[in-house]
Amino acid sequence: MYKPADAKGKAENVPMPVMPELAKENSKEGLEAFIRYWYEVGGYADETGDISELATLSQKSCNACAYFLRGAQDGNRDGRWLVGGAIRIPTLDIEWESDQESQQARVQVVQDAINYYNPDGTEGRPSDPPTNDAFVVTASFDSTWKVVDTGVIR
Repeated sequence: MYKPADAKGKAENVPMPVMPELAKENSKEGLEAFIRYWYEVGGYADETGDISELATLSQKSCNACAYFLRGAQDGNRDGRWLVGGAIRIPTLDIEWESDQESQQARVQVVQDAINYYNPDGTEGRPSDPPTNDAFVVTASFDSTWKVVDTGVIR
C-alpha cells in the first residue's frame, strides 16, 4: 500500500505511473497524453529518486530534461527525501502541425511546495515554494514520443 512521504520518512510503495495507450500514438491526443504521463513520471522520479523511466522519455540532448533528472536525484541524495511537490496540469495547449517533425505544447504546471529531509529528520536543503508556471514542451515522435526540449515561458 502506498504511503506518502512525511517529515518522519520516505514514501513507501510508490506506484510507477503506467503509460496510457493513447500516449503511444502519433497524434495530437497522443502527444497530450504523453506530456501528462511525462510529468507524472517526473513526479515519481522526484518522490523516489528513480529516474530510469524519465530518462527514456527524454532525448539525451535535452538540457532542461537533464536538469529535471539531476533535481530528482539531488532530492534523494544520501538518504534524503522530499515531502510535497505534487504536480497538476490544468492547461495543455497543442498547435498540431502534421507536416513538422516535432510538435510544441504550452503547458501550465502547478507544483506544490517541497520540503527536503535528511535521514536524521533535519532539513535536507531549503524548501522550494509552490509554483504555477507555463512551459513550452517540444516533443518528437519516432516510434515513441520523446521530449526534445522544455522551458519556462517568460
